[in-house]
Amino acid sequence: MGGIVARVHQWQGKEMATAWDVGGGHQLPTRAEQQSVLLALLEASEIGDGAVLDLGVGSGLVAEVVLEALPRAELIGIDFSPPMLELARERLRRFGTRVLLRAGDLSEPNAIDLPLRRYRAAFSVQTIHHLSDHEKAAAFAWVAGIVEPGGLVVIIDRVRVEEPLFKDWLLVWRRIDPTTAGTFADHLEDLAQAGDHPALLEDQLAWMKVAGLNACCLHLYGNRALLVGRKAR
Repeated sequence: MGGIVARVHQWQGKEMATAWDVGGGHQLPTRAEQQSVLLALLEASEIGDGAVLDLGVGSGLVAEVVLEALPRAELIGIDFSPPMLELARERLRRFGTRVLLRAGDLSEPNAIDLPLRRYRAAFSVQTIHHLSDHEKAAAFAWVAGIVEPGGLVVIIDRVRVEEPLFKDWLLVWRRIDPTTAGTFADHLEDLAQAGDHPALLEDQLAWMKVAGLNACCLHLYGNRALLVGRKAR
């Protein structure tokens, strides 16, 4: 419960939302490369005038580049933070009716007021780790039920590092972020303070497959993974 409270408190504040928007997540060394892969996958997926679902649209930073890359597509963005949605509305205003934003919490996906569309793709960038494992599996099942046959699902998120491998992860991660330090206990405390609940890579792939998606990890550095799923035709 403490992690959930931290998550809600963290992202419901306007100051936090604004600070994140300014930083843009650029402090994460893997973000640019994995976002580039996401765009390449979307561009190759023949979205056309179909819809793309952004799970955790935040302030619209990723949604903006997706809309620019897919000039005919519509984007439906979901987020549970009103300040983030306010920032996203302002950032994406220039795209007019191609954008539809909805308030909704992925921990209760069936309660989200999602418009009927031909969802040819769905993606999530650094959002799923806020959910419990049970909620992650339920969210994957929900998304798999929404996208059209052959539809693309991309999850960019952190994965869990277990204590026996923490020092090995630290050695690898310092190759791209030399300032990284701390013990496994520090790592767990950071996760708790942020309300983060990363799951094992193999568990996330298993949940995607149970949901009816052909799934694979196609990019991984340290504990940051890009998972790709395709719904069977």
